[in-house]
Amino acid sequence: MKLNIGIFQYEMQDENPFEKINRLESHLNRNDKLDLVVCPELFISGYGSLDNINKFSENHDGKYAKKISTLAKKSSTAIIYGYPEISNNQLYNSAQLFDSEGLSLANHRKKLLPLTADESKIFTPGKDSSIFSIKGIKSAIVICYELEFPELIRDLALEGVELIIAPTGQSSHWPAAALHNCRTRAFENGIFVAYANSTGQLNGINFIGESKIIGPNGIDIANANIGEKLIFAKIDTDQINLVREKLPYLNDSKSLQ
Repeated sequence: MKLNIGIFQYEMQDENPFEKINRLESHLNRNDKLDLVVCPELFISGYGSLDNINKFSENHDGKYAKKISTLAKKSSTAIIYGYPEISNNQLYNSAQLFDSEGLSLANHRKKLLPLTADESKIFTPGKDSSIFSIKGIKSAIVICYELEFPELIRDLALEGVELIIAPTGQSSHWPAAALHNCRTRAFENGIFVAYANSTGQLNGINFIGESKIIGPNGIDIANANIGEKLIFAKIDTDQINLVREKLPYLNDSKSLQ
């Protein structure tokens, strides 16, 4: 199975969600053959400002969600984006997927919340994994810190997930996650990883960028480095079998359980 996947590496700045979505649309207008585009963690509100997180929080079908849904349908491109979700008086760090028809296919609530930026104090942890299929490719959403747990990604890979999609808000203070861990998750499981980070400076945080699409051999297929841009690549799940024939980490790991 093949998928044309893009990552919108957004440059953090103090603007409202509709302005951000309009910037995404401008990039999509110049790249009109994508099956899927991934935006960073808390794309709607920005990361590191409790005021903005509260101000721009909404339920899964709120006004910003509707705008993203309309854009997905208009561009015939599935969109995954991060946002602060309010539900039953609980606040979640969430990422939602609208398909190319504008329908919500998944809404992942971050299960593992770090101390960074007081996430563990601000948000309620989610409970469930978010597995879905897009263009016949079994995929799952994890958000930032969750990707840093090899156990979580290994469990998803053992369930047949071929593509991990990771909206992220990673700063330059902890570069190992963006430079090494995401590539390791791909390599040690023989899967694709789409790692979508922000870039630029906001709320006292220097976002490292380094968004990337990683092959099952742990090597970048596309890398955004720094600066706002939309990167893209075509992934082919046949590559997974080729890698696993030589490096059967996933099968061999079963003997350790």
